[in-house]
Amino acid sequence: MNFSPTNVIAWTLAILLHAGIVGAFFVDWQTEDHFEVSDIQPYYIEASLATENPHTAKQKREADRAAEAIRQRNARRKAADEAAINKAQKLEADRLKALAEENAKKAAERALQKKAEEEARKQAAAESERQEDLAQAELQTDLQRLIEIEAGARRAVTDDEKAMAYVAQIQAEIIQNWSRPPSARNGMQALLKVFLVPTGEVVDVTLLESSGNESFDRSALLAVRKAERFQVPDDPRQFERNFREFEVLFRPEDLRL
Repeated sequence: MNFSPTNVIAWTLAILLHAGIVGAFFVDWQTEDHFEVSDIQPYYIEASLATENPHTAKQKREADRAAEAIRQRNARRKAADEAAINKAQKLEADRLKALAEENAKKAAERALQKKAEEEARKQAAAESERQEDLAQAELQTDLQRLIEIEAGARRAVTDDEKAMAYVAQIQAEIIQNWSRPPSARNGMQALLKVFLVPTGEVVDVTLLESSGNESFDRSALLAVRKAERFQVPDDPRQFERNFREFEVLFRPEDLRL
């Protein structure tokens, strides 16, 4: 039996129509014969309204399953796409991070290299300046040495001139004090060494070389001792160099220091 909505409605109307006819019959019959009808039990026909067609419901379920499959497939595809995008983004982020680290490392290396080069330039400049200072100092030292040498040469000439003046005076005093013995002959000579103190006093006289004549040697020693004190320079350096110790050569024909 087909329980489509149209058939249900048709059956319901037919039942209602028959019920109306039966009711009218009983009403007319009661009016004519004046019969009292009681305890009439009504007849009920249960009917339900079919809300969907089984065929279309099956199609709908199939369509729903297909739609759900499509939805799940789309969801899986979307999840896969999102996973691929996330992976690609992570790879790109890792690449950018590695690139940034590499750039930072290169920048640090360049900074270190630049610092090392700058330090090398500073050291080279400092070394060049130090060499220039050394050269300048050496030049100043050489100039000072030349000046001192020149001054020393001039001073030496002056000192020698002064020394010769004192020597000449000492020779004159010794000659004045020397009495040549009668036994003195040409060719004789006696070499004496004289020791003085800064005041010019004679502290010792020694015979370095004898003339071979005792009287001649003794006369030479006596001539120096008799002087007792000579005039010497006040300059200690000149005194130490020329007059602290000096030698005197005695010859009958002359006297030479």
